[in-house]
Amino acid sequence: MEGLRFATYNSHRLATVFHDGGDKKIVIFCHGFWGSLVGPGRHFVRAARQLAEQGVSSLRFDQYGSGNSEGDFKDSSFDDWVATTKAIAQDYLAQGHQVALFGQSMGATAVIAAAAQIPRLSASVVWAPDPKINPPNPDPSGYDEAAGQIVQSSYWQEAHDAKAADTLRLIQSPMYIIQCENDQYVTPENQAAIARGAQPQHEVVMLQGYSHGNWPYKAALEIVNKSVDFLVGSFK
Repeated sequence: MEGLRFATYNSHRLATVFHDGGDKKIVIFCHGFWGSLVGPGRHFVRAARQLAEQGVSSLRFDQYGSGNSEGDFKDSSFDDWVATTKAIAQDYLAQGHQVALFGQSMGATAVIAAAAQIPRLSASVVWAPDPKINPPNPDPSGYDEAAGQIVQSSYWQEAHDAKAADTLRLIQSPMYIIQCENDQYVTPENQAAIARGAQPQHEVVMLQGYSHGNWPYKAALEIVNKSVDFLVGSFK
């Protein structure tokens, strides 16, 4: 069963889609900047359905100000993204679920920051995380504009301050990390920081010749399949 529902997490009324796998194992999907709960190329939808077929439930959700959730994108906060992801994970942990996280782009960065604060997490998959290791250069107006949207400049400062690459050292649960050689958003310097921070239980894969999220169809299917297999195998 799939259907758009609204639920309150971290004091926000958020749009969610729950996929019932029939067991108390769940993956929480975290979309990227300017994204929504369908994920890039609808890959989150495909992954969620595959997980359900293998007995793993999932929750896809729009962050505050994104997709169909309440709020305005200009009020988005990276710290809030992390807090919301953590609140959802903790809610399902309290219900007795095994919980894993799955994020893309800045949603992947938020997953890293949240995972470091959730010791009981089963695993995480992160596609093209950007740790923002260099201090941002904010617009004097306090807002940055791109792709027809504006967002608080503080979003990027919060992402920088989260020190996601360093935070990887605190995450004891398994992690599958995808990086893209021709990523137009995540610099080689930021990719190297992620690779340095990764621990033995964190697998880092570099996709040669691929951009940030616009992947060839067959390659995308393979990436989704491998990510799903990793998550299914991580649950006890």
